[in-house]
Amino acid sequence: MSATTASPARPVPAPARSPRAALVLTSWAFVLAIVLLAVAVLAGQAAYVAARGQGTSWFESLTDALDGLEPETWVGVVGVLVALVGLWLLWQAVRPRPRTTLRVVASSGIHLRSADVARWVNATAGDVPGVLDTSTSVTRRSVRVTVRTTGSPDILSEVREEVARQLSALEQPPSLSVRPSEGRRP
Repeated sequence: MSATTASPARPVPAPARSPRAALVLTSWAFVLAIVLLAVAVLAGQAAYVAARGQGTSWFESLTDALDGLEPETWVGVVGVLVALVGLWLLWQAVRPRPRTTLRVVASSGIHLRSADVARWVNATAGDVPGVLDTSTSVTRRSVRVTVRTTGSPDILSEVREEVARQLSALEQPPSLSVRPSEGRRP
C-alpha cells in the first residue's frame, strides 16, 4: 500500500519588468552638483564671516559689483535660456524612459537586447542552405537582414520564413525585411 502525497504547487513569480534606458540627467546631475557645491561654499563663507563679525562676505562683494547696473536686453535673453534649460532638465527627470529590450513570450520575463536579437537572427539566417553571409540591423520595431547567397531566388523567401518563425517567440515581433546583398557573389 503506497500513499502518494502531492507536493504543494510552487507559485510562479511575476515576470520581470522590461529594462529601461539610463537617465539622460546623469551628466547634467554632475554639473548641477558642482554648481550647487560652489553655492554652498559661497554660503558657508558668508556664514563664517557673519559668525566672526569681521571681514567681507563674497556675496556682499558680488552684490556690490552688480549694484547700479542698468537693465539690458541680454539679461532677459539669458534668463529665458536658463528657464528653458531648467524646464528641459525637469522634463528629463520625469519623462518615461524608453525600453531597451524586446520581451520573449515566457512566464519568466526574459528580455533580449537588440544586439542579441541581431546575433540570433544572423545565426538563424546563416543556417538556411545556400546562405553564404548575413548582416542584420535591429531596432525595437524592425529587423533588416541582408543576405549574400549562392544565387538561388528561393533562398530569400526561405530566410524570411525561418527568421519570422524564430521572431514569433517575441511578445511583439518586429517587422521583418530580408534583402539580397549588394556585394559580389562567388
